[in-house]
Amino acid sequence: MGCGISFVKYVLFFFNLIVALLGLAVVGIGVAVLLNWTAFKSELEGHITVAPWVFIVIGAIMFVIAFFGCCGAIRESHCMVVTYAVFLLVIIIVQVALGVLLFAYQQNLKEALVKSVDTLFEKSRSDAASKTVFNNLEQQLECCGKYSAADYAFLVPKSCCSKLGVTGQLLGETCTIADANSTGCSTKVGEIYEKWSKVIAGIAIGLACVEVVGALFSLCLANSIRNMDRRYASSQDPVDKPSASSGRPHRDVRPPAWNWSMGSIGLTS
Repeated sequence: MGCGISFVKYVLFFFNLIVALLGLAVVGIGVAVLLNWTAFKSELEGHITVAPWVFIVIGAIMFVIAFFGCCGAIRESHCMVVTYAVFLLVIIIVQVALGVLLFAYQQNLKEALVKSVDTLFEKSRSDAASKTVFNNLEQQLECCGKYSAADYAFLVPKSCCSKLGVTGQLLGETCTIADANSTGCSTKVGEIYEKWSKVIAGIAIGLACVEVVGALFSLCLANSIRNMDRRYASSQDPVDKPSASSGRPHRDVRPPAWNWSMGSIGLTS
């Protein structure tokens, strides 16, 4: 294997090692979000609570694909490298499809998220559990009410006043409309979605470019491994046997046997 292909081999190995670690990190993010939002799962609709599971699944897929890339590169396995390349190409196609769908239904997704927050706010007026959940949402996002503090009339909860802090709440300070967070939670969720959807789109484009390079490298390495196997196969002779470790042939160098028949000394192969 030439220096150029050896370089590709180790670049592919370390690249996939990084991807495997990133995959584990994405799984960790999904688990962390899932644990932090446990209190909201029973109140928020399914298309919100499914997001952490999407992170976990994506991270697991990244790890499995990177595993094939690492093992295929370091073992010089044509089958594993080709499998890795096929996986990458499938992932690229799926990413492009999801990007198109996200762009096409961007407004619909935003409206669905806002509607979920609106529904939770209306339930919080009559249900104590929903009220607790919505107040926690107000504290985390630093928002107030559905669209503004005016939704509460004169009874503004302390969760709307992030300026009070923990000390102010413990001292029993009241929260007024003038002191409350000015942005409503429905508006805040819509803003967060618009911000992060663009960030996710940029990350997806960057990942797709990196994945294309990885697919090209893996196909180049797979082609080199196949050509090397063919050269070994074409150079075989009857005494060549395949190596148990690599599957490639090696020369049988057994010494010749002595023949003492008929009173003559000869060599037999």
